[in-house]
Amino acid sequence: MSRRSERVASLIRDTLGHLLLAKLSDPRLNPALVSVTRVEMAEDLLTARVYVSVIGAPTQQRNALRALRHAAGRLQGLMMEQIELRNTPVLEFVIDEKFKQTLRTYELINKAMAEIRAKEERQANPPNDGPGHSDPPQEPQGPQGRPQ
Repeated sequence: MSRRSERVASLIRDTLGHLLLAKLSDPRLNPALVSVTRVEMAEDLLTARVYVSVIGAPTQQRNALRALRHAAGRLQGLMMEQIELRNTPVLEFVIDEKFKQTLRTYELINKAMAEIRAKEERQANPPNDGPGHSDPPQEPQGPQGRPQ
């Protein structure tokens, strides 16, 4: 991606994030649960792939994506009122799977670290059954298993 397309992508990401919070009112879309994670621009700046993260169940994610795709034209118009570009890029909304994978990886790392800390704690502080606790001495036993 060229430097110009990166700058335009960043500007579009910020503008769309603001528009989702302030200007869009669709019952299928809860702006508090939707965030624009990244935007990829075509080199000609005519199309923009907008990656969004939606917190919720898969059905909520599908509904939010449908709502965003339905509102793409309106969002393009609102966006161009705030951004001055020669051409209005066509917005394509996509669920950001990369973001979900990053969250899963982060959760796995946290779980592994918690297990390591717990193991280190157990090794540093072995269980203590009381002061001076040891197994009682065994009496020597004869051939029939009776004490001698």
